[in-house]
Amino acid sequence: MMPPLTKIEVLAKRVMEGAQLKTHKYFRIAVPHAITGQQLIALVLERGAPDDEAEASHLASLLLHHGYMFPVIEHGQPFKDDGTLYRLQRPYFWPSQAELVPDVEYAIYLNKRLLRNEQKHGLEEDEVESFNRLADVLAHMWAFIVQQSELQLKQQKEKKKVDKVVFDSEERAFWKIRKPSRGGPNFLEDPYMKTEKKIRRQNAQGYRCLMDRLRFAIKTKPWLKALKASDTMVTWVDQRAEFDPFLHPPQPSNPWISDEASYWNQPTDTSSAEIPTEKRVKRWGLSVQELVKDPIGRQVLETFLESEFSSENIRFWIAIQDIKYAPNEQIYQKAERIREEFLAQGAPAQVNVDSRTLDQTLDCISKAKDASQMRFAFYHSEEHVFTLMAKDSYPRFVRSQIYKAVLTAAQQHGTKRLGWRNFVFNMGTTKKPTSSKPAKARFSRPQDSIGTCQALPKQLSSDSLPVRQAHGVKPDPE
Repeated sequence: MMPPLTKIEVLAKRVMEGAQLKTHKYFRIAVPHAITGQQLIALVLERGAPDDEAEASHLASLLLHHGYMFPVIEHGQPFKDDGTLYRLQRPYFWPSQAELVPDVEYAIYLNKRLLRNEQKHGLEEDEVESFNRLADVLAHMWAFIVQQSELQLKQQKEKKKVDKVVFDSEERAFWKIRKPSRGGPNFLEDPYMKTEKKIRRQNAQGYRCLMDRLRFAIKTKPWLKALKASDTMVTWVDQRAEFDPFLHPPQPSNPWISDEASYWNQPTDTSSAEIPTEKRVKRWGLSVQELVKDPIGRQVLETFLESEFSSENIRFWIAIQDIKYAPNEQIYQKAERIREEFLAQGAPAQVNVDSRTLDQTLDCISKAKDASQMRFAFYHSEEHVFTLMAKDSYPRFVRSQIYKAVLTAAQQHGTKRLGWRNFVFNMGTTKKPTSSKPAKARFSRPQDSIGTCQALPKQLSSDSLPVRQAHGVKPDPE
């Protein structure tokens, strides 16, 4: 596949081969080797094979923009498909022939213009600035530049008048596109014509303003903040390095690629499967996101929130995650159940949301037109409750005895028969508690409550372990 500029150059060659250049009259002025915009459109349609005139006009505009042709009279104007006169640029001045234009050539061109008639070939304002800059930069070889410009001017004078006019316009059109734009001291002005510049001396107030600007610049420099950002990134990586399978291979190792057989010796009974690994429990302490995406972590967090009489927060959040992945025919039923249990006035498990968030949520529920909108109607309340758990409940959970007991159960594999729930509430002993029998009856059989509840969709968890749902929420009929 050819580059775009190569395609334009192929089109320019085809147009140049078929163009019939002739002399045109423009307000009593003879314009040699020119072609009108209408003729160019016809040539592009014939040689470029575009679909319509609009595409042909676009191709002609590309030729004009990249310097393969130029307007003779009105410079800087967009392409017009009328009687405007254009002149095709010779291949010597095509962009592919002059990708890198040295400053020396531009300085020779400007100096040659100065040696000619100033009224016809005088420099423009931006060309004067370029000449001043080049005179300063190339001062060590300025004699060579003057010599070359005089030699080129002598050769140009030997040409015919028509060829001289055409070459001059082509050269000027080339440098209008390729000229550099920089400023510098003005070397074209005579010393006695220079106006004396008034130098404003800096006073104390000016220095104070300069110091204030420098202080502000130091505070807002982005590279000065990179140190803190890099420290934060290093801390984040160090915290999670233990859980990176590339840095620390997971245990047990894959028996198909290692000689260890510990994978085959793992217990497969249900009671031991309820005990999470030590690495898995430690991961809960990194962030609340790591905690709630683990099914056992959600159950432990709900147990902790029950001790603080705020378990409705996690049950409300779990119910919203459930409705996000529920079938469309169950969306309205689940949404109404969530509203009646957690958001309605006097609800049995009303969550702690402010009036503004509650009004936004109820407004989204009332305005939901279909199941896809109802699915995300609880966004404001969900965000509010999750932020409340992350900032208020989660720090206490990490410091709580429940989390430490689960971590101890994961470290001590001798309690596999009990499971993490019995270990938490019996504090790691196998003795039956002599007191608080209601508490034993409440927590000694967690499988009863799990068996009557739904499991979260697999998209929300890293494994397929069952997760307890909100109390009082009955499973949907199949």
